[in-house]
Amino acid sequence: MSESNDVGKLLELLRALEIPDTKPRVLRALLRRRRTLPRPIVEIVGVQGHTALVTDLYSWLGESGGRRATPRAKIDLRSPDLPPTALTADLNAFNAGPHANDQEIPGHCLPIIQHLVAGFAADDTAMGAIKFPRYRTADWLTRQRVTSDESEAPDELRRRLPKLLRSGTPASHSDTAEGIAGDTISRVVFGVLALWPVLRLWLWVSGRIPGMSKVTRWFLRQRYLAPELSDSFLGFASRLTASHRVDENEEQIAKLLIHAFLEDLRDAYRRRIWRPSSWRRTAYPVALWGGLAEGSDGARILTWINEIRNETGLFDPLVVLAFREQGPQREVGELSQISDLRSLRTLESLADAPTQQPPDPLQTWVREIDNRRTHRQADAWFLPLRALLPADTPPGVGDPRFRGMALPPAPPLAARSWFVGLCVLIPIAVAVAATLVYFPPLRGVACAHWPWTDGVSVSLRDGECVGYSDNARQTFTDDPELSTMQREVFRLNAAAARAREHNPNRPLVSLVYFAGLSYLDTNVRYPHAQVEELAGLAVQQRRALLAFDESEPLLRVIVANGGSDMRHARWVVDNPLRSLVADDPSVLGVVGIDRSNDQTRRAITRLGELGVPAVATTLSADGLDQASPLYFQAAPSNTVQARLVADYVQGARESNGAPRYDEVVIYHPETEGDLYVTTLVEDLRAELTDRGVVQRSLSWREQQELYRFPAPCETEGFDRRTLLFFAGRNDDFPTFAKSVSRGCLSGAGPAILGNDAVTRLITDQRATAALPANLTVRYVAKAAPVMLGGADCVRGIGRLGDQPVPFEHEQLCAELAGLIEDLRGYPELTDYRPSWAGDRTGLAFDVSGLFLQAVRSSRGVLGDLPPNRTAIAVQLRESDYRGVTGMLGFSTSRVADGSSIAVLVTTAVGSAGPQRCLLMFPRQSGQDGCPAGTKSDIELWAEPGR
Repeated sequence: MSESNDVGKLLELLRALEIPDTKPRVLRALLRRRRTLPRPIVEIVGVQGHTALVTDLYSWLGESGGRRATPRAKIDLRSPDLPPTALTADLNAFNAGPHANDQEIPGHCLPIIQHLVAGFAADDTAMGAIKFPRYRTADWLTRQRVTSDESEAPDELRRRLPKLLRSGTPASHSDTAEGIAGDTISRVVFGVLALWPVLRLWLWVSGRIPGMSKVTRWFLRQRYLAPELSDSFLGFASRLTASHRVDENEEQIAKLLIHAFLEDLRDAYRRRIWRPSSWRRTAYPVALWGGLAEGSDGARILTWINEIRNETGLFDPLVVLAFREQGPQREVGELSQISDLRSLRTLESLADAPTQQPPDPLQTWVREIDNRRTHRQADAWFLPLRALLPADTPPGVGDPRFRGMALPPAPPLAARSWFVGLCVLIPIAVAVAATLVYFPPLRGVACAHWPWTDGVSVSLRDGECVGYSDNARQTFTDDPELSTMQREVFRLNAAAARAREHNPNRPLVSLVYFAGLSYLDTNVRYPHAQVEELAGLAVQQRRALLAFDESEPLLRVIVANGGSDMRHARWVVDNPLRSLVADDPSVLGVVGIDRSNDQTRRAITRLGELGVPAVATTLSADGLDQASPLYFQAAPSNTVQARLVADYVQGARESNGAPRYDEVVIYHPETEGDLYVTTLVEDLRAELTDRGVVQRSLSWREQQELYRFPAPCETEGFDRRTLLFFAGRNDDFPTFAKSVSRGCLSGAGPAILGNDAVTRLITDQRATAALPANLTVRYVAKAAPVMLGGADCVRGIGRLGDQPVPFEHEQLCAELAGLIEDLRGYPELTDYRPSWAGDRTGLAFDVSGLFLQAVRSSRGVLGDLPPNRTAIAVQLRESDYRGVTGMLGFSTSRVADGSSIAVLVTTAVGSAGPQRCLLMFPRQSGQDGCPAGTKSDIELWAEPGR
């Protein structure tokens, strides 16, 4: 390259003008807020062969391809294909031409600007295409031919505007949605708005909504053609049409079009923190003009750009580099005198650089532009420079030394596509992760519910789903029988709610059925016990639904799970149940309550502190009534059970009248915290000792230790007058039975008496299948009248031996048969056929009936006021309840020791045969207390002597 060739300096200048900042940073730009200067209109004077040079510069600006090329456009102003400026339409020529019948004129007012728009809109850069909604709207309006007069022109134009909107030119990307949230959302917004073209047109034309009418609002607020003289956008737009702009000033029309073009460039480069695409525009658009001549259309457009910048004072990013052979009529500087620009960071920083000698024409322009624009000089924005680019010397634009200069800087990290993508995806991922954590149902977690789900509050603790539920959205346990029974209870809850809606005067009683409904060890699960209790509650629900009088309360049952062995009972009370009783005044008490252990005792204490009456169905451990003054126990205590067993042992007789037993061996597990086992063993030992009955104990820590005990039938000299009393939990009984019956002949096994926990197995066909066949088992049963009703009760027949049964007993059996029939309607229980009603069914039936009676009684005291827990607790203490299990009375004690309890016997465990009575409390002196027709004939019983 010749030293007289200024191509290197020209490329330095072009890069300095097109690059706003060689090291773009988002935070620094936001904090410094330094005013950005529009670029000077550079005129390169004395260039021969401008066409080749313009082409080379155009290629040089785009040499990086789509990676980060500069937005650019080139125009040969001397090209014969470039139409002239036509600001005023020649309607006579159009009317006589081939397009006379068209509504739209094919030509453009400013072909040069139209050419720039087409060039900048070409999307071949990583910065994205520049859209021109304002200019294209103005250009479309100037090409419209309307035939109506001035008053009707807006209406005619309105009818054509849908065509403009459908073309996607002014509004689909920039007008409506991009002003709100960017191009991606704009497509979604207009995908919706396209369904309502009339609404879309109104929003766009009205100019009333800033984000939705950005283009039309701009037309009515810009300074050219006096838009304030028009009443609306359509009125102003009609003045731009080819038919009506003959009366308008040509220069004003031209400035409006150019101003719209520049405003679109401003909008594309306007930095917004919420619009990362604007920060990716690290190079200004460059317009390369060749063949500029004085007085030409190109010169007039440059003059108008100069005047618009002076008049509006607004920044625009347009870089114009025009080549002309003849110098303009103003002072021309030397391109070679421009200082080294390669280390220049921003054009504005040139004003702070040391003064060059001879003076740098670019630095001089930067320092004087504010004064020149203030005085609105006619050439304020022009920077004419003479360059030495001889025609006989190749310009050398493609020189390898200049190849990297054209590449715009990389956008700030925060504006790069991958970073923006991460900034969007990371919060979304965090939000999704947080949502999955906060909303476990999204993860498909079984023990989960939505926060807005009414009637359910559950949590997963130590692998168990605990909490409460009153509807089928949440059931506890995977046992089909227990799960189905819960769903039936919930169905009855919904029916009760509907009945309450039809008769708002009926009180709605809510009881919480609290039990251990899940099992960590599947080998010890006996869900049938909970099925029986829920069946008793469901029968009371059904009876309440059959009534229509306002005095009869409706029953809603809330099922609460305290976990395996009620290990989470205190937590459930302190958390979900505490919130429930605080928010729902219809919850009048807690029933059920499984397992007499320390966890249950603490839960009872906490319920009392919350003011909630609790009535246990089967708990019998001594001292539980001391845990809370609001605790009531429907089953007799272990003291009464020990007395029953002692009476049975002393009074049992052989057929010849001889005593049946000489010794009692108590089998029990060594368990800490199991109040039921420990108090029962202590009570029985004390009772037998007091009566002088020979006794001894065998205990185990682990179930398999039962097989180490000597089997009675295999022990020489075993006394068959020894009674083996099982004082453990139901899950140990099958192992105990098999252990003590080893080596026995059929019908010659030892005498076995199980505590009341054994009833969990007696009524469960699946549980008894594990017991030895034809095993005779004596067992303690609470709610003995229900057990003695046998299989007749599940068929709807209320029967108790040869004596009549109370009305409540008949109602229990009748509704129990209907309940079983309804349960068979569930796919899981199509062949559901329980063998007989269990004691737990009777106890739950009586306990819930006790609450309903208390509600009836309290209404007589409270009047129209709804029942409350205090009033219910008072009624529980004052009123006795005669149910199917006997008399439940708490006036003297909160433990119903007068309730029925009996020693029953079955000679074929698991069969559908009747249960027989050996001894039953309460009894009259000298009598065994067994109802007539229920007495067993395997042995006799006589009043024990004291």
